[in-house]
Amino acid sequence: MTSVESTTVTYEEIGPRICVTPPYFALEDLVSPAPGLASATVPVQTPTGRQLTHINLAEGGRHLAILGLCAAASVNPRAGQHYYLAHRGIGRMYPPAKTLTTLRGTASARMSGRNRALAETELHDADGNLVARLDLEYLVLSVPVFRRLMGPAAEPDAMEPASPYSAPAPLTDVAVDAHRATAKLSVEAATCRGHFAGYPALPVSVAGYASFALFDHVLEATTGPDARWQAGRYQLEADHLASAGETCTVDVEPSTPVEPEAHDKAFTGTLRSGDREVFTIQVDYTEV
Repeated sequence: MTSVESTTVTYEEIGPRICVTPPYFALEDLVSPAPGLASATVPVQTPTGRQLTHINLAEGGRHLAILGLCAAASVNPRAGQHYYLAHRGIGRMYPPAKTLTTLRGTASARMSGRNRALAETELHDADGNLVARLDLEYLVLSVPVFRRLMGPAAEPDAMEPASPYSAPAPLTDVAVDAHRATAKLSVEAATCRGHFAGYPALPVSVAGYASFALFDHVLEATTGPDARWQAGRYQLEADHLASAGETCTVDVEPSTPVEPEAHDKAFTGTLRSGDREVFTIQVDYTEV
């Protein structure tokens, strides 16, 4: 099978070409009307915590990243399944316009090289208001290359029926010091369901969710129990995968906003496994 060429393609055709499966894949009514394009209904499953938004930044990023890789898979000229690993991303969250309505995501993507893809994605509410944007670069790996990269799986896939993505981030050993905090995140197969079959690994969105949950602790300690925050521009990097069985250290600390005219504060969240930096995200925000 080469790149998708039919007028409208659904999950049944795209699913075998991508690397994520339910419950991590949760898009509804996925369609690709043309190669390089995709759209879907986006569910809201993850608690928003102290974020003032329709959808948690991490969950919005999760669904948009999956939609983007579906768009990339529809235009990838190489046959068969590939792994699309979100590597770099720049996004933006917008203030909620009204009460939560049905969310719809759109994506356009292209292969930027043999092993790279780029996607531009947007999330809108039912009235057409922009909720989020995310531009991503993916590393695109064939199945044999991915398996060589990962080596033997440390843990088998979890078989629990419940989705882990509707539960709070499972942080432990949380310690808050002034405007900084640290915690531990145990990567278990049960927290990686659908990412990836046979090689359970921490999703980028869960890494982000852990960072935001830890930042909520900072905000509560420094501002009070009713504190909320509105995210703006953010930038993420994911350089390594943390496999099930590893334990990550999560840190958040203040940083300098990229767009101070829009949001006067910023923080950076980082996840490390041993001496490897797994994930980092910098978020501009305003306390609300």
